[in-house]
Amino acid sequence: MHLSPEAMLELQKADDFEWAQSAPEVQDNPEHFGKLVVVYKHRIVAVGRDREALIAKASQDVAIPGQHLVVVLVPRPGFWEIPH
Repeated sequence: MHLSPEAMLELQKADDFEWAQSAPEVQDNPEHFGKLVVVYKHRIVAVGRDREALIAKASQDVAIPGQHLVVVLVPRPGFWEIPH
């Protein structure tokens, strides 16, 4: 089965997103808590709070278009817990 370049890109982004949601190097790093993490091919390429600036810098750093990057928000520990 031959996939189009667009389909391959979407598969890569879905894989990066799934990885970033559970990878300890993304989710368990205190420097990432409450920040956006930009991922490309299972590699962290930028961390910060300004999404547009992060994508622009990461895109330049890895020399690929910004639409190839995945951005995830890493919540602070306990953020989703409901106080009792």
